[in-house]
Amino acid sequence: MPMSLRNSTGFTLVEVMVAFSIILVGLLALLQSVNLAIEYNLKNQQRDEVVRVAEDVMSDMRTQSFGTTFNLYTTVPSRMRSMNRRYSVRRTVTAVGSSKQYVVDVRWAYKNYSATHSIVTVRGVQ
Repeated sequence: MPMSLRNSTGFTLVEVMVAFSIILVGLLALLQSVNLAIEYNLKNQQRDEVVRVAEDVMSDMRTQSFGTTFNLYTTVPSRMRSMNRRYSVRRTVTAVGSSKQYVVDVRWAYKNYSATHSIVTVRGVQ
């Protein structure tokens, strides 16, 4: 019997390259989704940190005596994921009758995204 010149038991180079390309596209899509998830996780952690900073500043303001004056703008250092961050904090005190309204605004930025978190409380004379 003559030997066949064509062996049909394996893959051709074209088939291997097409399969490799399909797998590569799938892996790149998976890596992009992981990168996106990490970025959203970092944004959420930063937002949680800003809320904590605002609550700490507000708690500090409420522990001071009723007639205390506060700096309008301050910066608060923070450490998150081994990174040192500084948040810009704006404190506003407004008289409301015999009470005072405290407002704390904390600003932060991440890449081209900037935001402000505000908390408000009213404190009466004790």
